[in-house]
Amino acid sequence: MSKTTLASDKLFTPASFGSIEIKNRWVMAPMTRNQSPDNVPTATNVEYYRLRAKGGVGLIVSEGTTVGDESASGYPNVPAFAGEQALAGWQQIIEAVHAEDCKMIPQLWHVGSVRQPSADDDAPAIAPSPVVHPFHVDKKGIAPEAMSEAKIADLIAAFASAAKAALDLGFDGVELHGAHGYLIDQFFW
Repeated sequence: MSKTTLASDKLFTPASFGSIEIKNRWVMAPMTRNQSPDNVPTATNVEYYRLRAKGGVGLIVSEGTTVGDESASGYPNVPAFAGEQALAGWQQIIEAVHAEDCKMIPQLWHVGSVRQPSADDDAPAIAPSPVVHPFHVDKKGIAPEAMSEAKIADLIAAFASAAKAALDLGFDGVELHGAHGYLIDQFFW
């Protein structure tokens, strides 16, 4: 047996991280889909994730899901991970994924200064400081509101609430989106 065969065979063996055991080492990465009207997952979302689980991956990391803050989203039709209707949609998703013997964790997200107010949603962009995000500098973007210590505490609570909701719904863990220039990452630059 060649080294290549041995390495590829490893992909099909169980793995664990923390207390989570997955059936193989295939992980579906988070991908923003913009397919949740009014920020609520639908039957189409349920089927999308069910089919990926049925395809044999060991773990699915959901698309970015916004925490419970009016400024969390910067894109249309991104699913929320807060609110009764959105959480009911996620409940259906996790049940479908688990029925296919797959683990799943939601990616919890706040876009921070990436957000730009639109005509139908005037919630402000917020960030650690009132600096226009590099994505918007050439577009004459609107400077975000600098977060107060109280707002930071509120957002920590929003992330914690979403994480608790995920575990209450039966998700296998959570991922905090802390990269790509979004809110958590903004504290580092």
